[in-house]
Amino acid sequence: EELQTLEGHRDWVSSVTFSPDGDTIASASGDGTVKLWSRQGEELQTLEGHRDWVSSVTFSPDGDTIASASGDGTVILYDLNPERLLVRGCNWLRDYLAHNINVTDEERALCADVPTELPE
Repeated sequence: EELQTLEGHRDWVSSVTFSPDGDTIASASGDGTVKLWSRQGEELQTLEGHRDWVSSVTFSPDGDTIASASGDGTVILYDLNPERLLVRGCNWLRDYLAHNINVTDEERALCADVPTELPE
């Protein structure tokens, strides 16, 4: 019995995988993208970066990373952990926010509550 059809890629789909928790589906396509879907079929995000068709996609065992392989000869790792992305982004911006004279006080405080490392 067909449960649902997920539509959104502009070309053929080459690979589909469920996240370890079963809540997210990743699909790889000839259109050069990886799409993330909810289990209910809602398109959550389109991951871009490959210059050619994407042949394969898989989640890491913890579900925080997606690896995709492409006909362009590359493998891209996408970080799906929002906390890790926030820490990484704020670490990159801290010096700029602290020393740029064109930054407002409100902007300087953007990363004030973000730790410099995630707890192990």
